[in-house]
Amino acid sequence: MSRIDSLLSGLLPDLAAPEGASLPLAPRAQEPSRTSAAPANFVEVFRGSGAPAPNPAPARAPQVAPRAREGNGFDFGVGGAFPPRPTGSVMEQMKQGARLLEQTQAAAFSVTLDRGPSMDAYARTQLAQLDPSPPIAGAPTALTDYTSTLPGVSAKDAFEAFLRNPELLFGAAGISLRPAASVLTDGARLFLEEQGPPPVWAPITVKLNETERVVHITTLDGHPLRGTNQFVFDDDGNGGTRIRQYSAFQGSSPATSVGLALMDPIERQHDIWRSVHGQLHEMLKPR
Repeated sequence: MSRIDSLLSGLLPDLAAPEGASLPLAPRAQEPSRTSAAPANFVEVFRGSGAPAPNPAPARAPQVAPRAREGNGFDFGVGGAFPPRPTGSVMEQMKQGARLLEQTQAAAFSVTLDRGPSMDAYARTQLAQLDPSPPIAGAPTALTDYTSTLPGVSAKDAFEAFLRNPELLFGAAGISLRPAASVLTDGARLFLEEQGPPPVWAPITVKLNETERVVHITTLDGHPLRGTNQFVFDDDGNGGTRIRQYSAFQGSSPATSVGLALMDPIERQHDIWRSVHGQLHEMLKPR
């Protein structure tokens, strides 16, 4: 494995921004600047293996073409504080744990009975009550950089395809959206639903910067992790697109430690994003 300097270190100081705000973007022509007060983070680079997802897609997930296993150069590096540990005050962790339990029960009901429109209506009501839960500034934070390429596809087309096909892209990882969403819009609130076991409703909110071609996702109360994911779609200079995804997260409650002991949620997270990047490549690659 080689070591690379993580661009995430330039983003970490901005985790203290107001909740729901998008992280400032790093300059596209060069790496983010660093100061002596903010030591650089380093990441170990792991070559993506394209391993299949451990769980089959839910029955109602869109039927998708096999995700691409070669050709998009998917790769990722990790750094910061691994594994993520529960973060925040006792009261904050109790709040997050209670929300997580409530949403796990709803997820179990949804994947078992799949009430369709009625579950979507319930999801909207619940999502409206949740606050953003980005990483707590100054606390140990796990960092991941995901990268992939789309040769022969413009950054504009790749960005727009990402927004227009959320159910197809997340469906490739066995994830359904509650409520159903045919397009990602600025300010959208969604549960990412996994069948499990255990079933999970992981709430997120979406912020878009269409000028810079950025999709910023922040977790909401009750998500198993508190964190952010920022997708940046850049021209590669050769008529293609380079996608870089900056992920920063912490544990939200003691359930994080339980999950780490019983399963491998971090590897599952890597596989989800491998699937999403791969499916986008499969959709758009020249035939």
